[in-house]
Amino acid sequence: MSDEREEALDAMDWLLDSLEADDAVSYAEVGGVYQEKTDIVVTGDGPRNRTEFTETGVWLRVFADGAADYRYTNSLDEEALRDVADRAIRSGEVLAQEEPGRFDAYTTHRATHGGWASEGIHERDLDEKVTVVEEGLAAAADLDLDRRWANYMDSHIEEAVGTTTGSVVHTTLDRARVNFSLTLADGPKVSRHAGSTAGAAFLDDVTDAFEAAAADARTLSNADSADAPTGETTIALSPEAAGQLFHFVSHYLEADTGYMGMSPYEVGDRIGPEGLDIQDTVRAGSWAARAYDAEVKPTTPTQLVSNGRIERLLHNTTTAAEEDVYPAGNSVPSLGFTEPPRIHARHLDVAAGDADVAALRSDADVYVERFDEPWFRDEFERVQRQGMFPASSLYAKDIDRKSIDSPDCGSAEFPIAEAYRLEDGERAGRVDGVSLEYTPDVLETVSLIGGVRETVTGVCAKHKSQLPFAVTAPGVRLEAPVEKSD
Repeated sequence: MSDEREEALDAMDWLLDSLEADDAVSYAEVGGVYQEKTDIVVTGDGPRNRTEFTETGVWLRVFADGAADYRYTNSLDEEALRDVADRAIRSGEVLAQEEPGRFDAYTTHRATHGGWASEGIHERDLDEKVTVVEEGLAAAADLDLDRRWANYMDSHIEEAVGTTTGSVVHTTLDRARVNFSLTLADGPKVSRHAGSTAGAAFLDDVTDAFEAAAADARTLSNADSADAPTGETTIALSPEAAGQLFHFVSHYLEADTGYMGMSPYEVGDRIGPEGLDIQDTVRAGSWAARAYDAEVKPTTPTQLVSNGRIERLLHNTTTAAEEDVYPAGNSVPSLGFTEPPRIHARHLDVAAGDADVAALRSDADVYVERFDEPWFRDEFERVQRQGMFPASSLYAKDIDRKSIDSPDCGSAEFPIAEAYRLEDGERAGRVDGVSLEYTPDVLETVSLIGGVRETVTGVCAKHKSQLPFAVTAPGVRLEAPVEKSD
């Protein structure tokens, strides 16, 4: 074991001993993390940045005075560790949370998970990774582009997590991703994300993502601009666009979002048509996969929606105890560990229907390939989503008690990034400059669910935490207002 790995483990052990001996601490989790990272930026002019580095650190989540606090530090000397522990303990008193959080003081896990990579991503050299990205962007060399850009990042992560109740879990995870965009001179920007935890195999597969994006950009470039309909519109969503929409909706199935008064849904509510089934799963090698969550809970599948009705919400240990249900491993660590873990979906799996592509597009006015990032209509929701929030989930109830009603929560504008006008089910020109107006009842208008599914991946920001997500979904046909974008 390298000295850096040992240093992280020693720091974890020191913090656990210190927190176990402190009477103010009810419970704590501590993780020692060793990471080998790559960060590459490539443009049309070639590589602009190429970096390899290692990072060691420790994170801790501490329950004290009824509230939880989260900290991460790269400073592993005893003085720095003592300071970060003291700050975490004091924060509970400062927060003055009205309802004390509960935690699992009884279940003990001792396990090792070696990840899903047959070959670690750190075993491939920097030059090969740069070449893969350069060759990927070259797939669009025939297009008239204002800009080609790609950012490739990977991390080989070795993590040991211990708790003051005796759980100890060792995991290895190889997480790699690339964000890239092709900005057409005579059309929109085609943006894509591809990610995996399958290790070096990602480098062999990612070329397909570049080629598919180049093909989509080629089709957009060749299409004439068409007038977009406005008002109530019949819309066919591609599997990728539907996946983006289902990911957005999953935020309202997070227990803490409901506690904050921002969710329009409750368990038992009808959210969509019969035949709409949504699970939150853990797929081997998925960009969003983990064997254990930040609370050392095994990640297990959970049924969120059955036949169009909400069956269960997403929980961490604290909210699960509050609702008298079992957690399924949804305390998702933030990428890089610098921000607290959050309640979040892992890999959403939306069941396929039986409609083919022709049926989905039949009688539809617009076919949407991709959306841009949604814009929340309600200012309170927008500020809370984007702002800082403590690691204590039940503090959301304190915020709700102090807030006024927000009737627009759950509503958003979805800018349409890539779409086509349809005539008799066929593409009749490119649609630009419009947005789908999403309200909580839009999924109830779904009239067809496609039989072909695709997977979309990305990174979601929740209270400053950067969270990986993946969705495998079919295309759908629905009704929603379409308006000109501001």
